[in-house]
Formats: sequence, C-alpha cells, structure tokens
Amino acid sequence: MATCITNIASIQFKFGDYLQAIELQTKAIVLQERLLGVDHPTVGHSYETLSMYYHNCGYFTKGFEYLHRALNILQSSVGDYHPEIASIFLKMGLVYQEIENMDAALEAYIQHLD
Repeated sequence: MATCITNIASIQFKFGDYLQAIELQTKAIVLQERLLGVDHPTVGHSYETLSMYYHNCGYFTKGFEYLHRALNILQSSVGDYHPEIASIFLKMGLVYQEIENMDAALEAYIQHLD
C-alpha cells in the first residue's frame, strides 16, 4: 500500500500538484515506519524523495531537514561508505549550489567524494 501511495505521489508531482505529492509521500512514510521500522532503508529513501519534493517547491529548510533524516537512516542501515550515502551528499551539494551557498555545496561535494 505504501508503495502505491508513493507512486501516486510521484505522478502528482509530475502533474505539478506538489502539495498533494508531499501529503501523499508523508502518508507513505508513516505506513512504512509502522510496517518496517523507522530505521529501514526504504524509509530513508522515502524521506530522500520527500526532501526533493520540498526542495523543488522552494521549501529548502524543510527539504534539508528530511534529507538529513534520510542520511541518518541510511548511514545507520547501510553504512557510511555505501553509494547511496554519496548520492545524498551529491543532492545536498546541488541544492546548496542552487541556493547559492557555495561553501556548503563545496563541503557536500567533498563528502560525496569520501
């Protein structure tokens, strides 16, 4: 059920209904946390997706909050050196660059390389 909700959220986002996508993705996360536990990698990926929805809407603070939550979940479940961790740092760098925080972008890119 959570996967279906996530898929619908993705479609809503592509249709431009960003707030509906955020609402649906949040519901999917609640279900995933109940079924899989709060530290499951799937939950981490869902938070990563939610963060990108917020970033694309211009809600950068909220987006970073969820991106950091995704990072914490994935670090605890797959380890610090997994490619998924590098992907999150890359996304952080891109968003920091978009909001013209070049120092933070550079730091995130360097962490991506580690």
